[in-house]
Parts: sequence; structure tokens; C-alpha cells
Amino acid sequence: LIQELVSNPGYATGGAKFPRRVSLDEAGRIAGRVQDEVDRGVAQREAMIAGQGWALACKPGCNTCCEEPIMVYRPEAARVARWLDRPENAEARAAFRAAYPAWRDRQGDTPARLSATFVNHPDRYVDAHKAAWGRRILCAFNVDGACSIYPVRPTVCRLAHALDTAEHCHAGAAQPAHRATFVPLDQFVARTRTLLAAAHHAARGPKARVEALCAVVYELLPPKPYPG
Repeated sequence: LIQELVSNPGYATGGAKFPRRVSLDEAGRIAGRVQDEVDRGVAQREAMIAGQGWALACKPGCNTCCEEPIMVYRPEAARVARWLDRPENAEARAAFRAAYPAWRDRQGDTPARLSATFVNHPDRYVDAHKAAWGRRILCAFNVDGACSIYPVRPTVCRLAHALDTAEHCHAGAAQPAHRATFVPLDQFVARTRTLLAAAHHAARGPKARVEALCAVVYELLPPKPYPG
């Protein structure tokens, strides 16, 4: 399936229709394959960092990155929704459902505007993303400073590692946080965006658009059962 999805560039752009519909379960499994490889690349990058004498500044409770708007293609959101739907993750699911309305109200139309900017004005997207980050709205999956979906968090949440100090890890910092580059990992992540975009379209996600993780997961979760 992965080979089929990357066989035509039009599947990623939405310019060509994939021959069949990919289920959300299939899309979620593709996201899992990508994330497993990303984790291996991150481990190699961390070994390189240690070998060069640097130290990672990221620690439990350091959640400035959780204030960034997390925009994803649908496969990564599908993986989170399927994980939350498991009986053993009922507590995380309940916490998310409880936190989501406040997150949605604080965000307002920001996710929709970011999604539209991503498509219509890609040259402005980074600035729009930083502006949204500056509003400091904590992700609905953050519970007491910790990620409640850590095992299935999106790729972007696996990559954000600051070196030596986290004092520059906010949208208004005078200088950006110092982050390591690891070319093999960076190249892999760039290539997998094409795969995830193709799977997004094959799963009938909105054409060429990234979406807010929290909003899509809430949409994809099965309805909350009525008591009794």
C-alpha cells in the first residue's frame, strides 16, 4: 500500500485520485510505521548529540512546545483516535473529552485559518503558525504538563528537541532555540510528508490541507455512549 501511495505525485497533492479508499485504520497504521522509523532516527540523533558534548534541554514538565498549534495530515490523527478508543486508554480519552471544549473555544477560528493559509498562502504559513503559538494555548492532550498520548504523538512532537537550554523555546524569543540537525532524519521526515499527504487524500481528508490534531481526533473518536 505504501508503494502504491507514493507511486504517483498527484496522490500527495490531491491532483490525482487514489484508486480506492484507504480506511482510517490503514492510514493510522501507515502513520505508525513512519513514527517508528522517526523514533529510530531520533535515537541516532541523540547519540550524535551526546558524542558532540551537547545536552538535551527537554525534560518532563517542559511543555512550551505543547502551546504550538499541532497541524497534521489525517493518518496521524487517525492513529491517535484509534489508540484513545482502546479500553485501556479510557482515562486519557475522558481527559481529552473534558479538555477539548475549552481548547476549541480558546482557539476559535485559528485552526481553520492556519489550514487555509497552508493551502492558499504557504509563504505566510510559518509566520501565521508563530502568531498562533504566541497565544500560548496549551494542547488539549497535555495533562498536568505531560502528554497523555505520548506513545502515538505526531511526528512533529517527536522532533522538537532543544540543546543546552529551553529558555528560547517560545514564540516571542529574541533568538530561536538551538536545535541539532541530523540530515538523514531531516530527509526522511521530508519524504514521509508526501506519503502521509497521499494517505490523507486516500482516506478522504480535505484536499491539500493539514488539520488541527485535537479537532480531527475529536471528530474521529466514536460518539460518547449514553449512560445506562
